[in-house]
Amino acid sequence: MTLPVQGPVQGAASRAGSSSIAPPAASELLHAVTQRPPGMAWNGTAYTGARLSHLDTDAARNTPGVVDIVVRQDFIGIIASQPGQAQQARSRLQPGWAMPLPAPEATAASHARLGSNNTPHGPNEERISHTYFWPAPRQQAPAWAIAHRSGDTLVVWTHTRHSEALRRELAQLCGLAEDCVRLIANGQTDSEGYDVAVDAALLSRSCGRPVRVQQDPDTFNTKPVSIEVSARPAAGDTSQGQAGSGNAAPPAGELLVSASLHAGHRPSIAAMLCGYEAGQPPAHIVRIADYAPQARHAEPGSSQPYAGMLGLPAAAQVFAQESFFDEACGLQGRDPVQARLDAIDNATGRELIASVAERAKWSSPRKSGKNSYEGRGFAYAHVIDQTQQPPREVWSAWVADIRVDPATGAIDLTGLTVGHNAGALQTPSAPRIEEDVRRAAARWLQDASGHDSWGATADTDFPLAQSATQVQLVEQGPVGLAWSHDAELPAAAAIANAIHDATGIRLRQPPFDSGELKQRLALAQSGGRAKKTAYALLGGMAAAAGSLLVAAMPWRPAIAPVANVDTSIYSAAAIERGRLVAAGGDCMVCHTAEGGVPNAGGLALETPFGKIYTTNITPDKETGIGAWSYAAFERAMREGIHRDGRHLYPAFPYTAFAKISDADMQSLYAYLMTQEPVKNRVEPTQLPFPYSARPLLAGWNLLFHKNETYQPDSSQSTLWNRGAYLVQGMGHCAACHSPRNALGAEKSGEQNFLAGGFAEGWEAPALNALSKAPIPWTEDELYRYLRTGYSSLHGVASGPMAPVVQSMAELPDQDVRAIAHYLGTLAPAPSTEASPALQAARLEEQSRNDQRVLSLAGENLFQGACAVCHDAREGPPLFGARPSLALNTNLHSDSPDNAIQILLHGIDNPAMAELGYMPGFGDSMNDQQLETLLEYLRMRFAPDKPAWEGLPEKIRALREGES
Repeated sequence: MTLPVQGPVQGAASRAGSSSIAPPAASELLHAVTQRPPGMAWNGTAYTGARLSHLDTDAARNTPGVVDIVVRQDFIGIIASQPGQAQQARSRLQPGWAMPLPAPEATAASHARLGSNNTPHGPNEERISHTYFWPAPRQQAPAWAIAHRSGDTLVVWTHTRHSEALRRELAQLCGLAEDCVRLIANGQTDSEGYDVAVDAALLSRSCGRPVRVQQDPDTFNTKPVSIEVSARPAAGDTSQGQAGSGNAAPPAGELLVSASLHAGHRPSIAAMLCGYEAGQPPAHIVRIADYAPQARHAEPGSSQPYAGMLGLPAAAQVFAQESFFDEACGLQGRDPVQARLDAIDNATGRELIASVAERAKWSSPRKSGKNSYEGRGFAYAHVIDQTQQPPREVWSAWVADIRVDPATGAIDLTGLTVGHNAGALQTPSAPRIEEDVRRAAARWLQDASGHDSWGATADTDFPLAQSATQVQLVEQGPVGLAWSHDAELPAAAAIANAIHDATGIRLRQPPFDSGELKQRLALAQSGGRAKKTAYALLGGMAAAAGSLLVAAMPWRPAIAPVANVDTSIYSAAAIERGRLVAAGGDCMVCHTAEGGVPNAGGLALETPFGKIYTTNITPDKETGIGAWSYAAFERAMREGIHRDGRHLYPAFPYTAFAKISDADMQSLYAYLMTQEPVKNRVEPTQLPFPYSARPLLAGWNLLFHKNETYQPDSSQSTLWNRGAYLVQGMGHCAACHSPRNALGAEKSGEQNFLAGGFAEGWEAPALNALSKAPIPWTEDELYRYLRTGYSSLHGVASGPMAPVVQSMAELPDQDVRAIAHYLGTLAPAPSTEASPALQAARLEEQSRNDQRVLSLAGENLFQGACAVCHDAREGPPLFGARPSLALNTNLHSDSPDNAIQILLHGIDNPAMAELGYMPGFGDSMNDQQLETLLEYLRMRFAPDKPAWEGLPEKIRALREGES
């Protein structure tokens, strides 16, 4: 595979302009945002997504602070004095987009020729096609760029891994010579600023002033995405491979490797939207037989340099092609090493492969026992490293030996034989190279990424015991080994091929998950177990009967207090995991009184049955849980039984906490027991009879509680199961967001799960298909809301939800994404007729132009109390967020409770300080004024909903603190 590899901007790039590398002062900057089409697509040579059909810019241009609105074909940019002004103007744009007709199968692909001794494919010959997934790089923060076009010079401050490609594109789009474009690193090494750099350059060219563009949260990809790579032989190729041993070779023809998510070679988004068309196909065409570097371009069947710009990583291409080659050899019963040697015509590559195979003793059979499977895999790559001067070729061949435990799916990397030739004179020490090899392999193995896995995100968190892996290095040539990252390219494919050799199971997405492998092994071995299953079923029935008997007991024995909990046995990792469990369960939210010490208890919870005071969960021995053993703690969490044997009220959501895994429960105990003890004796809960008779809760538990841990749904993804586990278990979302029956239990049935409820005098809106949100929630909007406390399409987190968002700020990003992903599958499907932005624009326009509301008495109240922050006609926001009332779920709800609560008490503790504060009007408006204002808000911003009934009574009850 001949792949050029480009390097990032290093310091201040040369060429063009003055010697100063400092960006313009903030006072000199303009700020810009872009309006992207609702659907973007690139077929490899041209933009094929939604097209701009019409655009009304009048309202946007009248926004204070707007400097210009730039439109070039499908590219729209808004330049203003401040970021908020640009964003406000964008919300007033009314673009119309014409969606393209469904396109045939994409032709943009990367090609590789499979060496073969066969005749070409016949019309009826079976063809194979497989899809592989490669983890896309994830940015840690939105990228930004500053561009200043002055005369014939363009200076851009950004960070990109593709500096030369960016310079060429900027020169072409701005009509400059490449020497007139200067790139300066902005220090943002964890983000890719290619797209925003081109945006800023085009807009600076238009206004002649320095412009700053920051990646929009709507386009900043925090989602853990994968690049989808499809591999299949192309039709109609009649080429032959070299003569070899005479055995059947892998399928003849071109191997098409195409990628999703614009992962193939593409220009910047701005260039695509401005009508840029690639002058030649972006395909990278190589012969899989030898990966020999080619010089031909453009014509079909020739080699074209792979342009990695924002595109398909070389490692992804190697993984797909080497996995596919191994699969093709397996179908034809061929040894992959011999098949490669039979086809290859590059002397250096042939020699390297033969040396690695000999050193690894490739022909030796592998043995598998009852308790483990052993296998080995081979992969090869040949690339051109253009980060070196002059560019040099790198050959690399890997043999990976693994052992798989079928009981756990654990993958043990027992040996690596690696050979590479970089044609360089320097020779790093062998121990250092061995460590690099171990690290390169270890990153593609991970422990079971089950529903209760935490924080496996860092590249440094390798589950592999690296020192236990035997590494053999094969030197080639007189120059010895000169390690290059390109030499790591075959690692993932070699491991995947070894896993398949050991188990017969093909994993097509790294990193390779031992949990997935365990499930697939169990599924493959599930035959002939009917008798065992029957015995297991009988045993389970007996255990269930025993559990029911225990649960029905009105009195439970006490568990003796412990004199001392030895916290030294808990590792730092276990305590940190427990901290995350506590954050996911919002423990501090309920167990901290207003103005009190965290987790010391004393918060009064209003329930339909009376006031319940939360307990002290610090490790104080007298007033907290310091004398609780783990057995007592677990019983309380899973069964709702106090250490002394009395039943706990289900206001403590043990019905949800029972779903927590054993590992998470133990970690939570470790975390709580290592915190600072606080002596705080809280007021005892005293409910009126019959609710004060705690033994009656045994019957309640028998009816409504299942002491079962979460069981993952095998038909769903790991991300979905992770989200379901967090939502249903420690997150206990249903405790507030599900309706309850007369006995205070969550109503059963799928239709009632997260169908809306009430807590602490607030409505917890429905999160399922019964949601009253005027624009359906999407995964991305849910993620944004849970991460920041604000969604421009829905509103601000307030009331009891604000501290929940604050607590969730401690969670790893992928866990918040998992929650959003799971909840997104429960929400009603988004409209296919209009994008969310277009729906929002229609609702806001409707709320501004309804003449009926202008005559209502509440108009004056609204103008005096609300308009300065909530009416877009009053100019851009001066601070904080400006939630659109036309999009606010509270005003579209069947219940006025949340709207009343916010008007009475305001928001004095926002989820995030940058969202700003809202004053309450409980002291400045009487009940009649509040009723008048609420009637106005309902009619103006939710005109399709009936008027609220019983407002006077509800206002009076909530003002007095009644529920």
